[in-house]
Amino acid sequence: MTDRTSTRKEHSVNLGGKSVVLISGTTLTGGTDTLTMTLADYGIRNVLAVEGFVHTTDYSVIVAESGTTAVSSGILTYTSAAGNNSKRRVVIVTGES
Repeated sequence: MTDRTSTRKEHSVNLGGKSVVLISGTTLTGGTDTLTMTLADYGIRNVLAVEGFVHTTDYSVIVAESGTTAVSSGILTYTSAAGNNSKRRVVIVTGES
């Protein structure tokens, strides 16, 4: 587990050709939130899936949310859906290593 910033925690595992990274916010965020990650830091060459989740109430049940993603110059950007004020988010990135 690596705490890259004071507002998120990252967990990663290499599954023999695939890498899975879980990014979990450590603070509540309001409205639209943007997370970025450098794919090479996790040995990811090709992104296979990006799944976003949000807590329904403060630190409670997690449900899927529809965020948008983009990859440019090896950096993945995930932008959460608007309208989920003061919620904690979790993003799971799966890619080929």
